[in-house]
Amino acid sequence: MRTDRRPRRSPLLGAALLPLLLLGLAACGDDASKGDDPASPQDRPTPSEFVEGALRPCFIPRTDAVVKPASLSGKGMRLRAATFAPPGDAEPEAVMVLLHQTDGGGLCGWGEFASAAALEGVASLAFDMCGYGSASCDVADPDDPTPQVKAALAAAAKRWPDAPVVLVGASMGGSQTVRAAAAGVDVDGWVDLSGPSTWADVDLASLAGKIDIPGLVAISEETDGADEAAAAQALASATGAEFVPADSGHGYEMVVDETLLILPVGERVLAFAKAR
Repeated sequence: MRTDRRPRRSPLLGAALLPLLLLGLAACGDDASKGDDPASPQDRPTPSEFVEGALRPCFIPRTDAVVKPASLSGKGMRLRAATFAPPGDAEPEAVMVLLHQTDGGGLCGWGEFASAAALEGVASLAFDMCGYGSASCDVADPDDPTPQVKAALAAAAKRWPDAPVVLVGASMGGSQTVRAAAAGVDVDGWVDLSGPSTWADVDLASLAGKIDIPGLVAISEETDGADEAAAAQALASATGAEFVPADSGHGYEMVVDETLLILPVGERVLAFAKAR
């Protein structure tokens, strides 16, 4: 069973190592040009290519999307957040509230997909869930996503009152999306990307009967294994959700690549959101 601990290359780590790599290249002199250097200095992103300000540690690529820091609050909670809006702050066709994986620095892991989605007319609100990133939570059950999701939905409704809202989660966030949907949060749809069939001692199959809104479930059997893929397909069937088998990848990796190219599963997610 997937435990959501698979390493993912972190842009933050790459940026931190940049000065050391440059120093090494300088020390090598002409010898550096004799071998292949797939990450040569001229190919590496410069600081001006990232969103600056409070979100600079996320290393979110700079695009025409309008990316702003935000904050969510609720009883015993203060959660770092970010909004991603279409260019010029145009009204979006739909809004995604994004629940992150355990890796990738909390909300930062959504930076690439949310930025790319904004360019396609779909806005997003991402936030650090309790126990991750810089979230501050003094609550009875930090694994219960419902209070956190409700705070995010309230903020999204205030920011974009006329757009349909879809709850989208990757890996851990996918499982927590199913749990929040079963708890009756007010959304127009839900998307589970590679959510483990059991998370925080909650069996997703046991929640299927409580979900009566449209959904989409995507998973790669190659990456997550036959058992998890079968459980995901069964969950989709039991909830009436669309099932999307992916060729490979887990969570974020299924929807966007590092160049901000939206992948086929990501396109299905955006189409699903816009259809609400």
